[in-house]
Amino acid sequence: MTTEALERLLRGKTVLITGGGGSIGLEICRQVAEWKPARIVCLGRREEKLIAARDELRARSPNVDLAAEVCDVRERGRLASVFTTHRPTIVFHAAAKKDIRDAEAHPAEAVMVNVQGTVNVVDLALANDSAKLLFTSSTKAFQPVSVMGATKRLGEMIVAAAAARSGKAFFTVRLSNIFKSSGGVHALFRRQIESGGPLTVTHPDAERTFVNADEAAHLLLEALVLEAKGSILALDAGEKTNIAELARRLIGAYGRGQRTGAEIEIEYVGLRRGERLVEDITLDGREWLPTSNEKIHVAGLDGASASEAGLEHSFQELVLLAQSGDSDAVLEQLRKTVPDYSPEAP
Repeated sequence: MTTEALERLLRGKTVLITGGGGSIGLEICRQVAEWKPARIVCLGRREEKLIAARDELRARSPNVDLAAEVCDVRERGRLASVFTTHRPTIVFHAAAKKDIRDAEAHPAEAVMVNVQGTVNVVDLALANDSAKLLFTSSTKAFQPVSVMGATKRLGEMIVAAAAARSGKAFFTVRLSNIFKSSGGVHALFRRQIESGGPLTVTHPDAERTFVNADEAAHLLLEALVLEAKGSILALDAGEKTNIAELARRLIGAYGRGQRTGAEIEIEYVGLRRGERLVEDITLDGREWLPTSNEKIHVAGLDGASASEAGLEHSFQELVLLAQSGDSDAVLEQLRKTVPDYSPEAP
């Protein structure tokens, strides 16, 4: 990334970030503020998190115009008001239902947030002539085995279809697990240590890749300057981490249970529905090609991406079923809508 390219892109522009109160959304806000945009619109549905984010950002960057908008991306009318008020040039869509187990338990809600919410953001970005949209997806979207991954995969398809229709620079970046995020395994282990354990691990061989929020946001900004219309990009997250080993390291770092003083143990609970033993973008079946940034890769075309070009709002029936709350029907329609979705039972 050249400094000049990013400065031209962000300086004096209005940038909207959905999910602005979350781990990655807030970090995007922090880093965008360094490039002197005309305005940052920090959008989120949880007022308390959004107020905390607003206060922090104003203290860090007092010269940046900051608008904090309490809004759920599912609420199209309210979202439309935000877009027409601010008319953002650049949109980072980071709002999502990310917890795998919660999405498995409530698939209709996952569809409404991750699918209908993405449709709303993409449609309104087009209607208000936003120049760029970056959709933050997940490594769980490749050959998804979970509801969360399948809904993220559908979000990727929606973004790609919008880019094909409009010719605009709308694209996806797949993120691995954000280290120390509020809903992540690191936070879970810390809570379990504080209560005396045990630390629950799915399988002795379970592995994940992790990236710090600040590094991920930095690479997202670098991805913004690439010519990536309709593309799927992935960030290099480095070596995979064995989750059991991570648990042992945390036990070693924090010692015995803070409440009981007893030695903390690890309990293996087995893979649950929607979980993989190992996550790796190389398992996607695509050829991942280099870009001008050695830490950002772009997906080559293969049979799995052919359906994206012909996507014509096949999600509409899925959303109608989600609105009805019929979980079984939602799961069946999700299998039809996302051809490479193969749910795995525990």
